[in-house]
Amino acid sequence: MILSRYYARFGGHGTPVRRSPSLNTSTSTLWLREFRKSSHMYNEDEKNEKIGPSYYSLFPLTLSSGPPPKGPFAVDVRKLRKEFLKLQSRTHPDLARTDADKLQYESASSQLNKAYSTLASPLSRALYLLESLGMGVEEDAARKMPQDPELLMEVYELLEEIESCQSEEEAADLSSSIEARIDLTEKEVEESFDTHDLARAKISTITLKYWVNIREALREWEPGKPFRMVH
Repeated sequence: MILSRYYARFGGHGTPVRRSPSLNTSTSTLWLREFRKSSHMYNEDEKNEKIGPSYYSLFPLTLSSGPPPKGPFAVDVRKLRKEFLKLQSRTHPDLARTDADKLQYESASSQLNKAYSTLASPLSRALYLLESLGMGVEEDAARKMPQDPELLMEVYELLEEIESCQSEEEAADLSSSIEARIDLTEKEVEESFDTHDLARAKISTITLKYWVNIREALREWEPGKPFRMVH
């Protein structure tokens, strides 16, 4: 077995790790070299066109097809996490032989953390793909009221319902409604990327960001507490 225990959470180096006898420093050093080779900013196809960010190349088992449209937008998060934990076990700073090596291990571990957290979430994955293709969503895009009249009306109505919410039961009903909107919008985002309809993908991603922001704000809701959007 490679490791029988991994980090309790994927963020830090403070959690004790049980090492496998087969995972020695030499093996980790060789892997780290391969990691550095694969962590270029973009993969390139035969036409020398930028087709996607390096985060996909860091998880060759789970994301072997690469980013959309060659690979699917949807990600098997359970499989991704399993591969992530395996890779993290090879970048733990305790495996470094020198201080210089330790800095490289820490850098690799940090990049893996960022790559995993980005690809595991449909919203952050979509934002990342758009950014890598030169179609980045402005930081404050979901803070402004939507331009689409139907979406604008839907957002206003939902915000009014949240502001007038009086009980935890009402909040739970609203939460279910928001989750349904998020699920539907995530499917639109997925379909847009899979068909390489990037204009639609950007619009759907901004819409998804609206719903996610509202969901986060609702999670902070308390009776009598002023409602505030989370940005």
